[in-house]
Amino acid sequence: MELKWLEDFLSLCETGNFRISSENRCVSQPAFSRRLKSLENWVGAKLIDRSSQPARLTEAGEIFKPVAQEIARLANQSRSDINGKKEKIRISTLSTLAQFFVPGWLNELQSLTETETFSVRSGYGSVGQYLSALEEGQIDFFIGYEDPSGAILNDTAKFCSLQLGTETLVPVVNPDKNGKPEYWLPTISPGSSIPYLHTYSNPQVWPVRHHLEIRFSDLNFVPVYESSTAAAIREMVLKGYGVAWIPKSIVANDLKSGALVRAATADDDISVNIVVYRYKLNSVPGTEKFWQILLQQEANKPEFS
Repeated sequence: MELKWLEDFLSLCETGNFRISSENRCVSQPAFSRRLKSLENWVGAKLIDRSSQPARLTEAGEIFKPVAQEIARLANQSRSDINGKKEKIRISTLSTLAQFFVPGWLNELQSLTETETFSVRSGYGSVGQYLSALEEGQIDFFIGYEDPSGAILNDTAKFCSLQLGTETLVPVVNPDKNGKPEYWLPTISPGSSIPYLHTYSNPQVWPVRHHLEIRFSDLNFVPVYESSTAAAIREMVLKGYGVAWIPKSIVANDLKSGALVRAATADDDISVNIVVYRYKLNSVPGTEKFWQILLQQEANKPEFS
């Protein structure tokens, strides 16, 4: 059994899409599928239901997933400990942010920190699992979306946070043959059913559900697809599966080219804060130094009246 097989498996658990996961893992789709098959042969059970869209775990796959996560974590941690001469900052984040926000953010920090190595992980599943990993010391920081209600991260004795930026969620849909929205939400008749795609993330962190209840309470949004990655949702919207609120950073080019169109006006865009969380009792020197850099960077931001 090879570690890369486990990492392939965990990537597919996140995306539910063989093509996207193979691209994320920098391997061809046929090679990606062969490696998953090798893992299934090693386990002695079918782990993936390939007949569904998105691909889903079998019962054996559900049992094996937490085992795979722990094996991968221990293997990476052991490698880090053995080669622990370099200071490493361990960051966990949602898959979408790992792709479209964290690389640029770290690049901006490169000249400010002495840290030589960054480890960025996603795939913990729920926000609660990310926070548990933070509290248990498996990671140093968690970057996610702020919960406006404060219901998820309300223990200020344990956690502190800092806003890093904002993201805009845009309602998008596939265009019809005339280039018009397949569904234009402001004019749809009350009681109509709208196919809706969404992430696994807690609805308080992705406040789309609340927005739908306030702005479109007379429409019936029927979930037809869910994924932990916005990139996978984008793929399905492009294929005409329905309406979704997707980060503007992901769909900006699609909107420009007309591959996707708005499903509502800009009044129905949703702004969410991108926030970094730290467990206060983490006293690792490198973590504290990095946190102070973030605080200083925040203090140096220009103020606008």
